[in-house]
Amino acid sequence: MFSGFEIKTGNEWASVLYKSGIKQMEYVGGAAVRNLIVGTEGRMNDPQVLTTNESPPSEPIPFHHELAQTPNPPDHISFYCLCNDAEGGSTPLIRSDMVYNYLVEKHPEFAAKVEELGVKYIKVAPEEDDPTSALGRSWKSMYHVKTKERAEEEAKKQGTSLEWLPNGDCRTVSQTLPAVRVSSNGAKTFFNQMIAAYTGWIDSRNDPKKTLRFGDDSEMDTAALDACAIYMKENACCYRWTPGKFVIVDNTVAYHSRQPFAGRRKCFASIGKGTKPVADTTTHLVLHSGDKMPSVGLGLWKIPKEVCADSFVNAVEAGYRLFDSAADYGNEQQTGEGLKRAMDAGTVKRDDLFVVSKLWNTFHRPEHVKMAVKKSLADLGLDYLDLYLIHFPIPLKFVPIETRYPPEWIHDPSAALPRMEPDVTGVTYQ
Repeated sequence: MFSGFEIKTGNEWASVLYKSGIKQMEYVGGAAVRNLIVGTEGRMNDPQVLTTNESPPSEPIPFHHELAQTPNPPDHISFYCLCNDAEGGSTPLIRSDMVYNYLVEKHPEFAAKVEELGVKYIKVAPEEDDPTSALGRSWKSMYHVKTKERAEEEAKKQGTSLEWLPNGDCRTVSQTLPAVRVSSNGAKTFFNQMIAAYTGWIDSRNDPKKTLRFGDDSEMDTAALDACAIYMKENACCYRWTPGKFVIVDNTVAYHSRQPFAGRRKCFASIGKGTKPVADTTTHLVLHSGDKMPSVGLGLWKIPKEVCADSFVNAVEAGYRLFDSAADYGNEQQTGEGLKRAMDAGTVKRDDLFVVSKLWNTFHRPEHVKMAVKKSLADLGLDYLDLYLIHFPIPLKFVPIETRYPPEWIHDPSAALPRMEPDVTGVTYQ
């Protein structure tokens, strides 16, 4: 558990996770409705930050190992508190080796049978997200698809069978999955979603008594599950969230849950599996898209044309990877020469660099934006920019490239728009 770092946003927290060495993974196959805060669907290795379960705050979230109802659960799940003025809403934790040992001692027949046979999970997912339910994630969101055909393809990868219901909902039956696994610390654990399914998979579509079967399709001993749920509640570790605090939980070691709450509370989550090298010598920030941007870069403003290419090459050799350019700087052609020299020498590849350019004030109208960005790309000798900004939120009269480039605004004061003329967004500048 970490606190005192003054992390204010999901993006800042994603930057911390990016440097943690935990390899990010996409949230696929889960039951909970979530919203993507940072990252892009389909980009598996980029940091992704999502809201925690969006079910009504009045509903508890039972103990579970994240995505244990799938064949590829994460080995870490992390939580971050953005704000909390609520009563309740803690995230209790309990070690699952303790739960396993309890079952072996108190319910040995059940423990032996579930370890031998494994478990199947049965659930009905709606066609569209239902945020009124703790398991209201639609089959479209669950598999990041839009059609039944694509859902069947993705479900097949997880060994899950689908049954389509007349109203568009989908009954999912998982393959037989282990209910007991060995954690990262070498201990046997009761690693599964069984308590969550039995006590919490209930809504207008699901009956919790029908959510679980042994791997041979026989029914479960509910007395053991009832006793297990009570034991977990009585022995959990529980603390109050405060803004900026975050927790990294070994998903193979501990269950987590959520208490009901009343009031304003917003927490985010991220999952990961495995590790990755963190070899960057430059600290990176994570943008809303999930893209990573070096936090230190070289600004190219006022670098004279005659030394700009050399300055670029020297900066690359010194370790700079972020370069801040703009049409208005008047040296994008020379910047492009330096960029080409650095790549031809093998010092960097294009993917190593984060190149920024900017839209000048005379190109604000929609029909002129593409013209402006293509000119910058041509001068820089690039196929794409990593970031393209509006240089100033001040529209000026259009000046054709062949008339004067860079257009600037000091040459011709008449280029300024008349007072009170609305720009293309409808905002009036005075």
